[in-house]
Parts: sequence; C-alpha cells; structure tokens
Amino acid sequence: MVVMDKYAQVAQVLKEKNIGLWLLMGRETVDICDPGLRLLLPSNIMGVSAFFFTPEGGKKALVRRQDVSGVEANGVFDRVVGYGDDFDDLLQQMIAEIDPNVIDINVDLYDAMTDGLTTGLYLRLMQDLKGTPYAERISYGQAIRSIRGRKCAGEIELQRQVLKLLNQVCAELQEKVHVGTTEEDVYDYCQAFMKEHGMVGSWENSCCPLVHAGARSNQGLVHPGKNPIRPGDTFHLSFGAKRNGYATDFQRTWYVFAEGEKEVPQEVQHAFDTIRNVIETVRTTIRPGIEGRQVDEIARRMMEKAGFAYSRGSGHAVGMALHDGCFQLCPDSRVLGDLPARKLETDNVFTLEFFCDTSHGVVAMEEMIRLTENGGEYVYLPQTELWTING
Repeated sequence: MVVMDKYAQVAQVLKEKNIGLWLLMGRETVDICDPGLRLLLPSNIMGVSAFFFTPEGGKKALVRRQDVSGVEANGVFDRVVGYGDDFDDLLQQMIAEIDPNVIDINVDLYDAMTDGLTTGLYLRLMQDLKGTPYAERISYGQAIRSIRGRKCAGEIELQRQVLKLLNQVCAELQEKVHVGTTEEDVYDYCQAFMKEHGMVGSWENSCCPLVHAGARSNQGLVHPGKNPIRPGDTFHLSFGAKRNGYATDFQRTWYVFAEGEKEVPQEVQHAFDTIRNVIETVRTTIRPGIEGRQVDEIARRMMEKAGFAYSRGSGHAVGMALHDGCFQLCPDSRVLGDLPARKLETDNVFTLEFFCDTSHGVVAMEEMIRLTENGGEYVYLPQTELWTING
C-alpha cells in the first residue's frame, strides 16, 4: 500500500532534517484539503483536525469525535483522540507531550503544493501556541518538500502503469491517424481510451490531450478543434492521464509524409534530434544536489547552440498533481522566488520537456525522469525516433 511506504518515508525525512514534529491541520477536506494530507490520509475529515508525525515514527490524530472511527479505520495512526469543545486545549497538550525542538508546518511563499495550511488554521495555531516556547519553534515547508518530492517505489509504479497505457494509445494512433483526421478526432479517441482504462486527464478534460497538426494549429490550452492533418505536417500529442491518484505527463511527435516524400524534412529531423540529444544529455549529467535552474541552464545552452530560442522552463515535478511543486526546472524568476534554486533529491520524479517550432508545425517531446544517485532514469520507455505517418 503506497500510503504505508509514505509513512516510513516521513520518519526518515524528519530524522534527516532534525524536525521534532511535522504538524498537518485540516477541516472539511472534501472541499479544501492540504495536498500534504492527501499523501497520508486516504479518507476525508469534516471537523477541524490536527495530525502529528515524529521522527521516531509516531503518528497521532486529533479529530472531532464523529471523525474518530473513520480515521481509526485507516489503521495507520497509533492514537486517535476525539475532541468535543476542547480542540485547542488538546492541541496544546499533545504538542507539549511531544515537546518538539521544531514544529514544521506546510507554508510556502512560492509553491502551491507546499503551501497547504490555510491562513485561518495558521492563525489559530499561533493563537494556541501564544505564550508557550513552541511559538518560536515554527519552521515552514521543510518536511513536505522532501516527503512530497521523493517518490517511493509504489508511487513510481503507479505512474509507470499509466505511461505504459499512454504509449499503447500512441501505438494505436499510429494505425488510425491519417491525412484528414482532425485534432478533435484524436482527442475523442484518447478520451474514450482513458474512460475504457479508468483514467482521467491530468488537466482539464476539455483540452486533454492537446493535439496539434501543422504550423497553423492553436498551441494554447484549448479544446482540439476541426483542424485536419495535412501532408507535410508535424503531428504533436501532449497527453497526461491520472489513475489511482497519480498523474503523468508526456509528449510525442510524428511527421506526415507528403505525396512522393521519402525522407523527413531536415528542419523537422534537426528539431527532433536536438530535443532527443538535450533530454539524453541532461538525464545522464544530472545528480542529486543540482539546482533546478542549473538543469535548465544545461538544456537552454544546448537548445540555443542548435539554433532554437527557448522561452519556457525545462520541466516540472509530477506526482499526485500534474505540477507537483517542490522545485522548478527553469531560470530565476521574481515570481517563482527560490523554487528554481532548490536542489533536486534522489527519487524526485519530473519531466524533461522541450519544444521547437518549425515551418511544418511544433516538434516536442516530454519524458518523465526519476533521479537516482547516478543520474536520471526513464520512468517508462522514451521516444527515440521520430514517428512517421504516410500521407
């Protein structure tokens, strides 16, 4: 069970970072839930609640009395305390019993997936800690970055299973797509495939997948339209699907031969070869401890040297969310704060994605990578050759 692997990981991270208590809080989680809580609590809660995790592996919950049985049924907490009108008193008491050197909470200036504690609950916590030594022992988002960012084997396997299915749909499209097939036809086929296999889009279903035929295609986050595939087009699929709570993201490119054409135009082949070379070079070069902006700089220099100006970032974390936060593979940005400067860790899972605009249409590829001590490894089979469709 993936969630049990995450509990073991929590204790390891807290020991490593010398954090005495990782505190998660929530209420009415059906509608508003800390993303960190989703990693560890398979069920929802209704009343204001607190969850306590310690480096010794301790797991305690403070929930309203009506929520006790539901939380206990998960079978993961050592102690579940039910409150009546005394939540704040019990919160103070349980923190004092642990007597942590640091209380880490899920607050972050720049990362939505780390910034899970609502303002109201933060203010309530600080009110409850007022006048105690623990009010001065708060740290922000140190634990969740690693707990969320480092994927356990079960999490990666769930993503691998989905990527296998997405590659299957690409193999089927190879036989079904032809001149005259519209972007919407491809979208409809992929939607039916997801439904058949119990998946949903990693982003809005109305525009998942994104489908682009030729240079005239709209590359915005819009519903694929009636634009038909024509001879001499590139055909590009940007697809991400989610199953069992975990998202994926990948992109694939084809070229559609014009009548009598035997070889892919040099411009298109050069774009594909450049992207393939960049992904492979970055994958084999990176190591734990490298900053996201350094990864981006390696890729950006290679793209520019090959003649492609690049205005996007080079990739992002993928997990329970399509954009799973924790770090960013992109240049420094005042908007993103320190996200590009954060160091990558072993078992981070992220995309490497690159785009080239050509006169025939967009050429792009996106692969999901797991970081190991010896570099990146593909979560599933990469695209190594430009696929072609007879016109």
